[in-house]
Amino acid sequence: MLALGAGVDRLAMWLEDHVAHVPEPYRACVPRPLACFEPLTSIPAGPVGPGLWSAPSPRQLRGGDRMTLHAIAARAPFRGTAILVPPWKTESPSLVRRYTDLLAGRGYDVWFVVPPEHMERAVPGARSGHGFATLDLERFRALFEQLVLEIRAAVAMARRRGPAGIVGLSIGGLAAALATTAPDAPEFSALVAPPADLAAVLSATPIGRRYRRLAELAGSRFPEPDELRRALACFDPRGRAPAAGRVFLAIGRYDRIALDAGGRALAAAWRVAPALYARGHLTLLFCCRALLRDLGRFVDGVARTTAAAG
Repeated sequence: MLALGAGVDRLAMWLEDHVAHVPEPYRACVPRPLACFEPLTSIPAGPVGPGLWSAPSPRQLRGGDRMTLHAIAARAPFRGTAILVPPWKTESPSLVRRYTDLLAGRGYDVWFVVPPEHMERAVPGARSGHGFATLDLERFRALFEQLVLEIRAAVAMARRRGPAGIVGLSIGGLAAALATTAPDAPEFSALVAPPADLAAVLSATPIGRRYRRLAELAGSRFPEPDELRRALACFDPRGRAPAAGRVFLAIGRYDRIALDAGGRALAAAWRVAPALYARGHLTLLFCCRALLRDLGRFVDGVARTTAAAG
C-alpha cells in the first residue's frame, strides 16, 4: 500500500510537471489573518431543485463574479443538505461522483461548490483551477477568502431547508476546515485529505519545486521555508477552533501531496480522533472503499443525532 499510494501521488505530480505552465513571479503578502469570518449580510434564496445555480458572490473579485453550485437531488427521504467542496483543478462533478452518490443515497441534497477559477468560473481558454493556486499570495489569499465565504453562504442557504453539512476534499477540505471554524458552522463537517500545512506542501513536495522553478523562470526569487511559513500562516486552521457539531477527518498515512503530518497536527489541535487509512492522497480520495464506508456511517450518525434532538 505504501508503494502504491505514494507512487500514484508521485506519478501525478510528475505528470503535472510536464504540463505547460506559464512562469510567474513570486509576490509576497503582508502576514495577516484571513478576512472571511465576518457576519454574512445578503444571503440568496439558494437552489430550488437540481441543476446549475448561481448568484452574485459575497466577495466579488471582478465585476459580475458569481458563486456557482451544481445541485443534485437526494435519492432517499430528505435528511438535509451536504455542501461538497471538490479538489483543486476539478473539471466536472463527475470526478467526485462516488461522494455525491453516497450522500444523495443517504437522503442529502448535494450542492457541489464550483471554486473560483474552476469550471464555469475559469477564464475562457484556461484550465479549470489553473488560476486559483498562484504565486501571487495576495491574490491567492483573496481567492481563498472568497471560497470560504461562498461555502458559508451555501451553509446559510441550506439551513433554511433543514440540517446542513460540509464535505471537503483535498484543498477543498482546507477551505471547508476554515469554514468549519466560522460562527455559523454547520451541523457536521467531513474533511478528506486536507493540506492543512500549505507551507510544508510548498517546501517539501514536487509541487513546491515546480512553483520554485516557475518563479525562477520569471526572474523572481522564491521564499525560503521560514519566510514561506510566515506568509502562509493565515491558511492554517489549527489556530481556530471548530464550531461544527461533529467533525470527521480522514488522513492517508502515505499521502505525498497534502502530507499526512499536517492532517495529524490539525486533528491534535482540534482534539479530533482522525480516521487513518493505508492510502496516498489520490488513492484515498478516489479509490478507498473503507473511507466511503466510514463517511457513510458518519453522516448516518449525524442524521440520527439530529433527528433525536429534534
